[in-house]
Amino acid sequence: MMSQNKKLTSIFIAVLITLACVPTLPTTSAPIPTFDANAPLTAIVLTANAAATQTQRFAPPTLTPTATSTRTPLPTDTITPTFIFVLPTSTVPPTQIPAGSSGKDLDCQIISQDPPENALITIQSQFTAKWIVANVGLKTWPSDNTDYRYLSGDKIHLQPIYDFEKNVPAGDRVELTVAMQAPSQPGVYSTIWRITIGQEGFCNMNITIIAG
Repeated sequence: MMSQNKKLTSIFIAVLITLACVPTLPTTSAPIPTFDANAPLTAIVLTANAAATQTQRFAPPTLTPTATSTRTPLPTDTITPTFIFVLPTSTVPPTQIPAGSSGKDLDCQIISQDPPENALITIQSQFTAKWIVANVGLKTWPSDNTDYRYLSGDKIHLQPIYDFEKNVPAGDRVELTVAMQAPSQPGVYSTIWRITIGQEGFCNMNITIIAG
């Protein structure tokens, strides 16, 4: 009997020890985690922000536009009209002697000549010598008895004598021309021509050129 009680006691103690070793179950169950409906959107936004940050970090620097200076137009000058008054001038040179004032029957005044004195003429080139001569004597120069001819100096003319084509009354003027040619050698050349009426000569006309 005693040994049976000991066995029961031993079994009871073993049961207690076994129960003591079994973990205590929680009285309440752990709460089930709730699902956030915005979680996917939040993840997308965070991912986009991270990507933008990476793009900004490695993107090339942007150029800052600078304002281009505009050219300021210069003020335009105001054109002031200038009035030029042209006064009529006398066609008779102030040094010309009036007709018949020389007191001689036959006399002249050389108004102009071309080419001018010491004009440069190309060697061997042909040119025309011209004199404008005024009759300041008392008599008319008749065309049927008046000519102008080579008198002296260098022979650079092509023809030695010319007749007058018309009468030249006292106080009138006439243009006399002579065909000439510059010599083949460079240098200074002078020639003298004269008006003649019959056997009487007057009005020497000189010309000097430089052949070169």
